[in-house]
Amino acid sequence: MNDQTEQGVLSHLMALERGGLAQQDQHQSERLEMLKVTAVALRTKRDELKHQVHDIKILRDKMKNDLPLDDSSDGSVEVQRSLLNSWRMQLKDLQLAHHLIGGYDLVECKDGRSICVSFHTGFEGVYLDTYNMELDVSRTVHISRHNVPPSIPLERLVKQNLQTDLKAFLQTLSQYLNALAARRQQISLIKELVGSVEIMESNQLCNILVLMCKAQGETCVAVLCTLEYRDLTHYLPTHVCIESEDKTLSESEQWQDNRMLFLESPAHTALLTMKRMESIV
Repeated sequence: MNDQTEQGVLSHLMALERGGLAQQDQHQSERLEMLKVTAVALRTKRDELKHQVHDIKILRDKMKNDLPLDDSSDGSVEVQRSLLNSWRMQLKDLQLAHHLIGGYDLVECKDGRSICVSFHTGFEGVYLDTYNMELDVSRTVHISRHNVPPSIPLERLVKQNLQTDLKAFLQTLSQYLNALAARRQQISLIKELVGSVEIMESNQLCNILVLMCKAQGETCVAVLCTLEYRDLTHYLPTHVCIESEDKTLSESEQWQDNRMLFLESPAHTALLTMKRMESIV
């Protein structure tokens, strides 16, 4: 191969290399432009989402505090509709969950503007009372009417969970109602099954129960049993006090065992066990 041929080949290779580099530079330039456009689009979307989150926060605060809504603001009507749809979807999920966990029923009424909830209570397999509540969801979730006993701390439960976690609100309220029904039923069963025990004191909430028993022995010694239910979502007492004029009796191992019976089983069951064991008359 002569010098002219070699120079021709080298020139051709250099031309190809320059063309390849130019094409690579063009691809990189095009890709860089595409990335810039994508970055701008993402920043715009980010700003839109920030604006929507800001609008939702303002709207939810207004709805929570029952303030008038400014429907003229951009997107406020759509945001409100989205929130209400979210609440309705949550209620429909709860309707389905009821068939699995029980405790309450939900029925949509007034063309979806409200939800009627029925709380069923029972104890030891016996159906007791039913309580009803209507929830207005036309604007923000709030209770329009109910027959929940005034002894239940309903206002506190509403502040805790009604707006933020409807499922937790309904489940907690159901626990309160069932525990109250169970404590009431225990009092009825004591009167029915354990006639020798006198109920000295109980209140509307049934969180204090004072029982007068008579201990077995040569002389029937009176024993005062005070049951305190500090956890209102449960039907077993959290504290039991045994008192008697005979200090040795109330502090005896037998009556300490009786105290544990009250803490671990329903009151009427504990009393029947104590009677069977001849601790009481």
